[in-house]
Amino acid sequence: MLKRTLWFLLAASCCGAVGTTQAQQYIYKWTDPQGQPQYSELAPPPGVKYEMVRKPADAAGTGVAPRDLAKDQEELARQVTEQKEKEQQQAEQVQKEAEDARARNCEIARKNVKVLQGDTQVVKTDAKGNKVALDAEQRAAELKKAQKDQDYFCNP
Repeated sequence: MLKRTLWFLLAASCCGAVGTTQAQQYIYKWTDPQGQPQYSELAPPPGVKYEMVRKPADAAGTGVAPRDLAKDQEELARQVTEQKEKEQQQAEQVQKEAEDARARNCEIARKNVKVLQGDTQVVKTDAKGNKVALDAEQRAAELKKAQKDQDYFCNP
């Protein structure tokens, strides 16, 4: 009886080992919604058509061929380069927009100084929406602010 039990356990463990080895040689392959092939030892999401394909073997026994690792590294390097270029372009765009805004503000400040230094009457809208003419004291204060703005925006 003991002999038969030992034979049964030996046979069961051999079947388990063969089954595990057999299962480790195959992976799932399916296509994602973007049309890119996907490979995994885990099953794809439910409802996705897949096929079982044999794993590429390599000498190191990692289950991934060295050629695929090099290809992955090249792809990763390409993606990093593209990301850096994109970030550089965005930084340049932000810089250009800031320079353009500064130039517009400089032009507005210069026009304000010119108007406030002129002889024409200057009118400002109050909190209620009424137009109010500036007196000499208010005009001087506005001129001082406009000159300050001009110094800030026109002198880098």
